[in-house]
Amino acid sequence: EAEAARAACELAAGLLALPEFAVGGVHVSDDFLDLAFSRLCQPANAAGAGAASLPAGPVSLVGSSGSSAAKSVRASSAPGGPGFGGGGGGSGFGGGDGDAALKLELSTASEVVVWVYRWQPSCRAGLRLRIGRALLRMSSGGLPPPGTAPLLRILAAVIAGFGRPTAAHRSLLHSVLLPLHRPAGRLDETTPHLSLYHEPLVHAMLLLLRAQPSLLPSALGAMLQQWPQPREGNSSKEVLLLHELERLLEVAEPASHGRISLLLAPLLCRSAASDNSRVAERALSLFSSEAARRVLLADSRGAMPMLMQALLRGGCPHWNATVNKMTHEVLLLMRETDSAAFAAAAEHCFG
Repeated sequence: EAEAARAACELAAGLLALPEFAVGGVHVSDDFLDLAFSRLCQPANAAGAGAASLPAGPVSLVGSSGSSAAKSVRASSAPGGPGFGGGGGGSGFGGGDGDAALKLELSTASEVVVWVYRWQPSCRAGLRLRIGRALLRMSSGGLPPPGTAPLLRILAAVIAGFGRPTAAHRSLLHSVLLPLHRPAGRLDETTPHLSLYHEPLVHAMLLLLRAQPSLLPSALGAMLQQWPQPREGNSSKEVLLLHELERLLEVAEPASHGRISLLLAPLLCRSAASDNSRVAERALSLFSSEAARRVLLADSRGAMPMLMQALLRGGCPHWNATVNKMTHEVLLLMRETDSAAFAAAAEHCFG
C-alpha cells in the first residue's frame, strides 16, 4: 500500500507539471482542495488510520465545460486505494519506509495547493482563509501535524507576494503566526513541539515584519506572553525563542529601538541569569549580534542597570565557566556602547 500511495503521489505531481495544467479556464473543485488540506492537517498519530477521509467519487481538476484541455486527477475512495490520505481502511504508510512515504505525500499535497494558488487567482482568497484556519487548528494543542511545516512554507510564499500593507496582514500576524508559538508540549526533554515547525514559522514572521516593521513591538509583546516560565522546565523552547528574537531584532526600526529595549530587558535579565547554562548562553550570545545589541542597549539609561544587576548575579559566579566568560564579554560590550550609562549602572548596583 505504501508503494501504491507513493505511485499516486508521483502521478499527481507529474500531472501538475504538465503544460496543459498551466493554462487559464481550469476549474478546481472544492473537494480536491478539501482532500489536500485534510491530508496536510492529519495528525501524526493518525497515519494509516484513515483519518483523512476521501470524498465519495472522483476528486478532480476539470477544465471548463466543453474544453478540450480538460484534465482530471482521480483518487479512489475504496479502502486501501491510493490518495493523499492513505488507505481508508488499510495500514497506510506503515513499514520501514513510512517516513519517506509520508514526506512524499505531504510534498504532493503542498504542490497541489501551490499550483492552485499560482494558476487560479480566483481561488487565492479562499486558499488564504483555508491556510489560516488550518494553522489555527494546528496550534490548538497537542502534537502538531506533520503538515504544519509544509503549510507554513506555502504561507511564506504567499506573504512574499503581498503588496501594500493592509489590516489583514496584521490579523495574519496576531491571529495565525503568533499563536503558533503557544504549544508547550515536548517530544522529549530536548525536543519541544515548536521545533517541528519553528524554522518556517520564523521565516514567515520575518517576511511579514520586513514589509511592516511597525508591527514588531506588538509582535514581541505577544511573544513574551507565551514565553515559558522557569518553573515549566522547558528550556529547549526558551532557546528556540531566543534564537527567533535575535532574528526578529534585525528588522527593528530605529524609532522603536528604545521602546523594544525596555520591553525586552526584564526577559533578557531573567534568561541571562538563568541557572540553565543553555538558556544563559543563548541569551548572552544575543549581544554578539551588532543589530541585536543596537536594539537591546538603545535605552541604555533604563536597560543597563537591570542588565548589570542580572549579569553580576549578586557577586556569585555562574556554575558554568562558559557562561562566566560570556558574561565578562557582555559587560565589556556594554561599557563600550555607553561608558557614561555603564558607570551610572555600576553606581546603582554598588552604591
